Amino acid sequence: MLLPSRRLFASIVATFSFLFAVFAHSTAYAEAPPQQTTVGVYVEQVSAIDLKANTFTVDFWVWFRSSGRSMSPIESFEIIEGRVNSKSNIIKKKLPDGQDYAAARINATIHRQWDLHRYPFDDHTLEIAIEDADLDVGHSVFVADGSGQGLDPDVAVSGWDITGFRSSVTDHLYHSNYGDTSLTLGTETRYSRYVVDVDAKRRGIARFFKVVFALLVSVFVSWCAFFIRPKDASPRVSVSVGALFAGAAGTIAINNALPDINYPTLTDKTIYLCLGMILLSLFGTVISLSLHYLGREADHRRIDKAGAIAFPLLFAVLLLMVVR
Repeated sequence: MLLPSRRLFASIVATFSFLFAVFAHSTAYAEAPPQQTTVGVYVEQVSAIDLKANTFTVDFWVWFRSSGRSMSPIESFEIIEGRVNSKSNIIKKKLPDGQDYAAARINATIHRQWDLHRYPFDDHTLEIAIEDADLDVGHSVFVADGSGQGLDPDVAVSGWDITGFRSSVTDHLYHSNYGDTSLTLGTETRYSRYVVDVDAKRRGIARFFKVVFALLVSVFVSWCAFFIRPKDASPRVSVSVGALFAGAAGTIAINNALPDINYPTLTDKTIYLCLGMILLSLFGTVISLSLHYLGREADHRRIDKAGAIAFPLLFAVLLLMVVR
């Protein structure tokens, strides 16, 4: 029979042993590394690049490989700044190495703030960003698949060359607890984000001339005013004014194809140049007519001759400066 002191000592030892076991178990659980989920994307088609709406629509396969998850990431993933239009051909199975595999074909529309400073010589990066909506980086991190990812060779969008495929994994920090009162106010959360970048490049300079063709014609028409005699005042003024209205109409058509932005694009600078040249032609017409009414025929002829030569040269030089 144990003495009281020995019984007390045994109870203390048993209590400390129990507490140490609980502490070791909780520490091991707390320090458990986050689960790795392998993710990959294969882009099948880019069906639309809408500059006006700041969106693009893409069709792609996405797959996940993981172990020991209660719910597959195929059910909980989300596309950042986008919406899934359809999710089809869902595949779920166990791989020979014991990992859970899930894949699906996704059609999504993704919002993108385009950089239009060089429009219509603009090239863009189409970004597909995926996060696990359920688990933060403390519980799950993405790993980009080393094989199988890529861009289908048949991907094509009218007016664009779709080239270049890059994938990466980053952490994204959210400065909010999203109204969850069980979390401390000001709590920040991090989620693993898998990002695919696809390059979209413009084809040649044909797009530029298609966009500004009406403006170029208006400038050419205004140049013709220098070849009309001042005594034909009405036709000469009508040519310049008509060119100005045509240029304004072309400007409206161009602006309707673009979103509301607060900086001038290359096309805007071309518009300013074209309208400025048309106004210059109109000023030349007014000066020439004024000299004609004053009887200074030699002066107005010199102005018209100089304008006929200098006008197109000045326009060509300034246009090259704008588009270079």
